Amino acid sequence: MAALTRVPVHRSLTRQQLMAGCDRELFLLLAMFCGLLLMSGITRMYWRNIILGIGLWLIGTPILAKLAVYDPHFRGVVVRSIRYTQVFLPAVGKPGARVRPVQHQGRGPWTHY
Repeated sequence: MAALTRVPVHRSLTRQQLMAGCDRELFLLLAMFCGLLLMSGITRMYWRNIILGIGLWLIGTPILAKLAVYDPHFRGVVVRSIRYTQVFLPAVGKPGARVRPVQHQGRGPWTHY
């Protein structure tokens, strides 16, 4: 039997692409939004836009970095879960109806007490 050959896989091929420790697309979206706020504040002299843009940048970047540390594929998971809620129907008769918990009458193999 032929010996198995080992092929090294470079680490950069399997890691998520991050910018400043954040998901790349979310980081660029935050940067563009904060840049638009800053530019509108500078051109029209709206000080609240300048303060809001800087504050959003200072608060949003660490939050995105923390999310990337928690799960680098966070954005993809959220987008997929939103897309799946549009495809799969809820486990109740009407959309938006509340689900009542099932109450078992006796002890059976499916109940845990």
